[in-house]
Amino acid sequence: MDIKPRHIILPAVAFLAVVAVALAVRLWPRTVPFDQCSEVYKKYADIDSVDAMFIKDYKINDIVFVDVTILKAKDSATWISLKKSFEVPDPSPNSQRLIDEGKDLIATKIIPKTIVTDTLRNSYPSDCLATSYLNRTLTFFHVTNEFELYIVRRYNWDKSVNQ
Repeated sequence: MDIKPRHIILPAVAFLAVVAVALAVRLWPRTVPFDQCSEVYKKYADIDSVDAMFIKDYKINDIVFVDVTILKAKDSATWISLKKSFEVPDPSPNSQRLIDEGKDLIATKIIPKTIVTDTLRNSYPSDCLATSYLNRTLTFFHVTNEFELYIVRRYNWDKSVNQ
């Protein structure tokens, strides 16, 4: 049986093209247009002392995906300012001792949405704010209903307890 080079080359090229497209889709950076980001992100995106991120449809579990804004303070003064802006209390002495030992206790609280930009998507009046004192990070889970709020609070509780 005589195998011609084109019988090998064409399938190989097609296979490599499929692999290249799959890798490009998987590795291509996913950016969200600025106007689709949260108001919190828009407010802090250009502040040098804050690392701000917005994640669209962050996976909480197999059925719950929510938009998330993360603000990470780069220094102590910024951390104090962020805590004050969002009325984040200092941890209790016992909690502070655990944090000093390297435990990343995640405190959560429900906060009102500041600005509703998309009445259909953001009709629920509150967000869930998770605070990592160890990492000086505020994470805003932009929930759209009571069920998502419950799942997000449970998710943060599990992260905090299961270290």
